[in-house]
Amino acid sequence: MTDRPPNPLKVSFKGIEGLSRKSLAFLFSTQKTMEYEIVEEHLDAIQIIDIDHHLGKTAWENLQASSREQQSRIPVIILGSEATEVENGISLQKPFLPRELLATVESLAVEISNKTDPHEAATTKLSLPDITFSTSEPETLIHISTAPDVNLDDPNAIAAAQYDPGQFLAQRMLELIELAAREKKYIHAGCCGVMFYVDPHLRCIRTLVKERNLRTFGALPLDYDSFVYHKEARLPAKIESQGFRFTYEDFIWRMILAGSRGRLPENTDLDQRFLLRNWPNLTELPQFPHLMQISASWAAAPKSIRQMARELDIPQRYIFAFFAAASMMDYLHPADASSSQAARASAPETKPENRGLFQRWLKSR
Repeated sequence: MTDRPPNPLKVSFKGIEGLSRKSLAFLFSTQKTMEYEIVEEHLDAIQIIDIDHHLGKTAWENLQASSREQQSRIPVIILGSEATEVENGISLQKPFLPRELLATVESLAVEISNKTDPHEAATTKLSLPDITFSTSEPETLIHISTAPDVNLDDPNAIAAAQYDPGQFLAQRMLELIELAAREKKYIHAGCCGVMFYVDPHLRCIRTLVKERNLRTFGALPLDYDSFVYHKEARLPAKIESQGFRFTYEDFIWRMILAGSRGRLPENTDLDQRFLLRNWPNLTELPQFPHLMQISASWAAAPKSIRQMARELDIPQRYIFAFFAAASMMDYLHPADASSSQAARASAPETKPENRGLFQRWLKSR
């Protein structure tokens, strides 16, 4: 897979006219991390469709008909006053923030780059079973981001390379996994017009979202007003018969990487040394560039993020993404805490439950 979507990235507007069109065109023209080109029609363009406008509604209906007939996979973003189920993209419910739209477009841009990847082209021709636990092949690499390295001695640069994990889906799903495990009930979570079901019996996430589209939902800042969940006594028939299943680790790993986009969790101490422990089989998780090199280095000896950045001749974003995922999933631990910190760590219930979940789960496997 290419590590960077082709530039300029083509974007097409449907049902977006007048001042709204000019505003969006200006928004994309001011972005410095990626170059965008607004086009009327193009096979590789990400289509942004406002279905509240009659032209957008017609375009969406025509695209759905074309997708059914030709099995096309044009990535699409549907804008509307109500959430809409979208197979090859995402639904953004009005009102939404510009950063939410930009994050969605960046995520779907990976779909464009995948089309040029020979391995991806070969695998998409295969007929996959309706229900499968996702597996990761070493040749298939998850896109992280295109963020450049930052000066780790500049506090402003460091702050710009950090993010709040609480604003993304991974954090909420960790909490729901803990709830489902504790109460032995299915948990139905609704987000951006799609459904995710936590299955505590098979320890997996069930959904109708295909593997290649999962990243979009992990990368999109979470709208807490539209995020809903409730307990279920049983799974819906459609989810049971047609849904895809992802192990807890596989799903959360993907969601954290998508939300991180090569950034560090906010308030990360760059000089705190960490050691990799409780690590599952790496071949069971989706891969990204330099994953084995980073994990081997952190498993061999305690190192800080600053040390890792100096010692490994790789882009910082891969180290940052690994740290974000491995620390949230409780695989990466502080290695040289002070005695007072160690005492606090030994006290009962001082550790957040969502981080302890994976440690307890690994011990029970």
